Amino acid sequence: MEETGAKLILALAELLGAKQVETDVIDRALAMISSEFAFDGGLVYELDQYNVLHLKEHSLRSGFTCQPSFDLDEIDAAYRSYLAQEIFVLLEQGQNNTAAEEALLQLFAARSLVVGSVVDENLQIYGLLVFVRQTVRPLTAAEHRLLTTVLPMFGRYLGVRVYRNRLAFASNSLESILDNTGIDIYVNDFYNHDILYANKSMAAPYGGIAQFLGRKCWEVLFPGQNGPCSFCPQQKLIDENGEPTKIYSWDYQRPFDGSWFRVFSAAFRWVDGRLAHVVSSADITENKHNEALIEYLANYDALTELPNRRMLVQECERRLAQLEDGGKGYLLFFDIDGFKNINDTFGHEAGDEFLVQLGQFFLGIPMLKGSIYRNGGDEFVAIIDGDKTEDHIRNLAGFIHRRFNKPWQLKSGAVFCNVSIGVARYPEDGRKVEELLLKADQAMYRVKKAGGKGICFDYEQAD
Repeated sequence: MEETGAKLILALAELLGAKQVETDVIDRALAMISSEFAFDGGLVYELDQYNVLHLKEHSLRSGFTCQPSFDLDEIDAAYRSYLAQEIFVLLEQGQNNTAAEEALLQLFAARSLVVGSVVDENLQIYGLLVFVRQTVRPLTAAEHRLLTTVLPMFGRYLGVRVYRNRLAFASNSLESILDNTGIDIYVNDFYNHDILYANKSMAAPYGGIAQFLGRKCWEVLFPGQNGPCSFCPQQKLIDENGEPTKIYSWDYQRPFDGSWFRVFSAAFRWVDGRLAHVVSSADITENKHNEALIEYLANYDALTELPNRRMLVQECERRLAQLEDGGKGYLLFFDIDGFKNINDTFGHEAGDEFLVQLGQFFLGIPMLKGSIYRNGGDEFVAIIDGDKTEDHIRNLAGFIHRRFNKPWQLKSGAVFCNVSIGVARYPEDGRKVEELLLKADQAMYRVKKAGGKGICFDYEQAD
């Protein structure tokens, strides 16, 4: 036995000395050990991520069946801990076995078992090496010593594959996480800008991963560009010693489809120690659209789609601030004469229809384009600056009044009404928005009081 045992050890050492773990090598090793010890066969099981042991290789005599897979939890937890610490255990029927040992014998439908475990550094089982017999035959002392030598050799060889499989699973899991976070990610060399990594969601719009690796980031993201982007925030990511500092965030709009992204940039050390730049981005196109919608709703009248009073005040303040010394401007306040009759006669839908038509009419006047606002209800305000004179303003009022001499055609019928116009001058009547609005409103009220359908500057009485 000693001589044949030495030969087996040498043969296995030579067979298992290869760096690459191969199935045919494992099959040959199983056959050699089974033959040496008169086992009916040998089995190799490997644990998956779901805690299930799967049969990977086997060498069995004909007529012997084996368990293709089973849950690791089918082995008692305390007994698993025992297995993980032993080089191997021998189980035989009729030997005062514990319940856990009897369960193992039944699991493999054998009368005798030799079980060795493949474990990690924490003594967690990740594989089993099992040899079975249909007869009960105790091991001799020499056989026990020989198994104590060859099973660890075999287990270390299998452990390489287990480790690589676990590493591949961890890598694939991380890759899957990165590909399904909803975040686009790529990494490039901090100094030469070569792309080192990109996840699938980042690469997909540009033709896939193959379009990224080994190329400069700007070559992929901005075809035709021949150098780093002017807006690249890299220098914000390192300190004066060239060491990584903090994450920098910014918003970016992709040029070829208009999509918006919230971008996060950071410097860090790549796996080989070089300084790298990781760029991650989340699609915020919908958020941008929602922000634009909220901004629009805050600044524009939903009915007429004209800018509202809030926008009027902001824009008037901006224009007043931009007027140079000696600059002049006018604020016109429009109030519809007889608007209540439209609502009372035809209903509020007709009133809304009229206001929409009126807004479109105002927008069609060159002097009012980009300068007309709905103040609320049937009130409109216009801001006119530049080289305009009072004569220009009166001519504008005349044009508007001539339109009001004609009927407005609504779905419910033709309606007649008119408009009272009050005018405040800048700077004569005020230098602040609220002052000008008040003066224009007061001038408009004087027109109303005088019967409507007219124009009045703040400094004069209504006609």
